[in-house]
Amino acid sequence: MPKQQSKLVAVPWDSAKDTRKAWVLKKGGEQVRFSRCPMDNGSFTIQKDKDRTLTLKSFQARDTYRQLIENGYKLGR
Repeated sequence: MPKQQSKLVAVPWDSAKDTRKAWVLKKGGEQVRFSRCPMDNGSFTIQKDKDRTLTLKSFQARDTYRQLIENGYKLGR
């Protein structure tokens, strides 16, 4: 039997209306920044606060974004 998927959360970079190059999720004093890689539009860099930056493929960034939303992070403006 297939795993039950968690509720689907839309990622902002899938929206044609959202042309930003970076998105910041916030929870309390923490923030996680998602940015498109300039040389590879299929990859993203992710950085929490001032920690090191990770480069992830699009599907990994999507999963990470959804997990953060499910854990109470909100998209900042």
